[in-house]
Amino acid sequence: MDAKPIDDPPHSTEKYDEGALLPEQQKKINELKIQKRIENERYLQKHPELNILIRDFIRQTCLQKPEDIRQFAASYFTHPMLEKRIENLINEQTETINSDIKVISEEIFQR
Repeated sequence: MDAKPIDDPPHSTEKYDEGALLPEQQKKINELKIQKRIENERYLQKHPELNILIRDFIRQTCLQKPEDIRQFAASYFTHPMLEKRIENLINEQTETINSDIKVISEEIFQR
């Protein structure tokens, strides 16, 4: 893998200063980025409730179309009943999955 970053920096950031780091330093940073990405993916896999939380936040945002998204986000993520809401959504999802499995199993065994 090339140690130099591609000449396409993230949105709202300055262009890369290719001479700022030695090649070995850039290589170590690239390896660290990869390792962090792997760790983040593992964390998300261990915490599927985060997917439900984010999906619900986006859904509520689309439904309510708040004028001040920052205030809406602050209210959503600090709501005292948020934990209970996510638990309910997890339970609903589990029930739906179990129901789907039952229907599929019945269809398979009827053949």
